[in-house]
Amino acid sequence: MSRINVLWVIDHVCYDGSLHGGGRLYWNVVPKFDSRRFHIIPCFLRASPVLRQVFAKSPAPVRILEKSKFDITTIWTLLRLIRKERIHVMHLHCYGSSSFGRVAGWIAGVPTIVHDYDTEVYFPYPWYLWIVDRVLAPKTSGAVAASPMVRDYAIRARKLAPNKIRTMFHAVPREKYHPVPSEKIAAVRRQLGAGNDTKIVGTVTKLGPQRGNAYLLRAAQKILMQHPDALFLLIYKVTIYHRDPSRKYVASPDVTVGEESLEGLKALARELGIEEKVRFVDSWDQSDELISAMDLMVMPFLSKRFSSVKLLEAMAMGKTIVATRLGEQREIIQDGINGYLVTAGDVSELASKISQVLAHPRELDKLSCGAKKLSQKYSVDSYVQTLQDWYAELAAPALIKSADRGSWE
Repeated sequence: MSRINVLWVIDHVCYDGSLHGGGRLYWNVVPKFDSRRFHIIPCFLRASPVLRQVFAKSPAPVRILEKSKFDITTIWTLLRLIRKERIHVMHLHCYGSSSFGRVAGWIAGVPTIVHDYDTEVYFPYPWYLWIVDRVLAPKTSGAVAASPMVRDYAIRARKLAPNKIRTMFHAVPREKYHPVPSEKIAAVRRQLGAGNDTKIVGTVTKLGPQRGNAYLLRAAQKILMQHPDALFLLIYKVTIYHRDPSRKYVASPDVTVGEESLEGLKALARELGIEEKVRFVDSWDQSDELISAMDLMVMPFLSKRFSSVKLLEAMAMGKTIVATRLGEQREIIQDGINGYLVTAGDVSELASKISQVLAHPRELDKLSCGAKKLSQKYSVDSYVQTLQDWYAELAAPALIKSADRGSWE
């Protein structure tokens, strides 16, 4: 069987040294392909010094093409790669890659998949991309949308045919399914001040508008009236990229002020009289042990655009989820199977649902098992299998043609 050569082209993978979108997918997924059947050639169009440092120890080598944002020679560089590597399929991540890559694929007769992770929330949809998309959409073989919001955007703005789009969420790494040793969990609980019977309700969050953290604290006040031994854990990270609710596009607001800032949330906890029952921990990148110590994970987002990465990883660890009925969460959470959905911003409903689960240990255990089982659908292995099947389908005509030519010769 001929090996299928797939060219991955990625625009950018991180803003601040942490992995986003294509970079995270590259890191988790590329090394897991069946190397006997697939040869993945990953390339970045360009790389900042921070990006180069992040990927210096990446699990699979990556080529950096040294192409600026509007460098038209990118097309010729990609054409040379297509010929040299005998590419069967191109997987193109983000705007620049999807534009230059689809042109190269069109010229070379290679099928292309475009992959989007966000919408114009972060950056306005430029006029030149509007033109490119309308020319190239009919030539696009397929598309991946990282969320329902991105799927809608791909149809509405980028004019991609709905039947060509597959919604594929975060690919959960294999290590997230490995249980954290019980002695480490016990140590974390002791550090948090949790007793043997304490139920820990937690979230993993960035700080900024629409994250819903103040909403969770107000619900916590109500929950503590029924479950006074409960403890609330906010594992947080400050981020410089936010969507300002009062503006169309992203701003970089000063998150050191306002109710959703760290100081604002601490002040709210004091005002609500629950500060002794709330822990704020800045350990985003070392969150696995903290999540494992939780009994219940809450995702209180007030916007449909936020990522389900930590939600899915918590499910892989067997955590029951209570989340707002928005975006990715709405498609992942199944009421009564792996958690519950509640109305965004409804403090009473959130408090009631969390209290219900905490009051019924058997239900909590059942939901936990359901979360673990359902999470397999979003594993790296499942993600890779989907892509492998798709690549094979798109490459089949070229492989058949090559085989026929070889037989004739």
